[in-house]
Amino acid sequence: MMLLTTYGGSASWDAVARIFNRFFQALIPIGICVILPIIVITLALRTRRHEIDKKTEVMMKAIENGAQLDPAFFESAAKAGCKEKTVKDKLMGYLTAACVTSAIGLLAGIVLTIVFTSQNLWNDEPGGATVAILPCAILLAVGIAFFIVYAIGKKTWAKELAELDAKKPEE
Repeated sequence: MMLLTTYGGSASWDAVARIFNRFFQALIPIGICVILPIIVITLALRTRRHEIDKKTEVMMKAIENGAQLDPAFFESAAKAGCKEKTVKDKLMGYLTAACVTSAIGLLAGIVLTIVFTSQNLWNDEPGGATVAILPCAILLAVGIAFFIVYAIGKKTWAKELAELDAKKPEE
C-alpha cells in the first residue's frame, strides 16, 4: 500500500516517500495494539467511577436525611444478582478453557503446517512458517497449562468436591 507516490522527482523525495509510507503503515498496528486497549480500559474505569459517584451521592443524601443505611448498597449489581461459583464450577471452567485452547492451537497448527508445506514456503521464507505456527504453539501451551491447573485443582479440592457431591442428593 503506497500512500505517497513519487512524480519522477529527486532521490531525496523518494527517500522521504518511503519513510512516510513505513510510518503510516506502522500507525495501524500501533493504533490497534496500543491505543484501542487504552481506550477500552479508560471507558470501563470511567463507567465504574461514574457508578460509584452516583451511589455515593445517593448515600450522602440518605445520611443527610437520617435514613437507615444498607451495607450491601455498594455491591455491584452483577455480584448482587448471581451466586458464588462453586469449586466444581471453577474446575469445569478450567477444563473447558483447556479443551478449547488446546483444540484451537492443535488444529490451527496442523492446518498451518499443511498450508506451509504444500506451498513449499519452508525454503523460500525460512522465518515465515515459524512466525505463523508460533501463536498455535502458544495456544497449545496455554491449553496444557489449563489442564495442569485443572488436575492440581481437582487433587487439591478433592475433599470439597466429595462434600459437594454428597450434599447434592440431599437437595
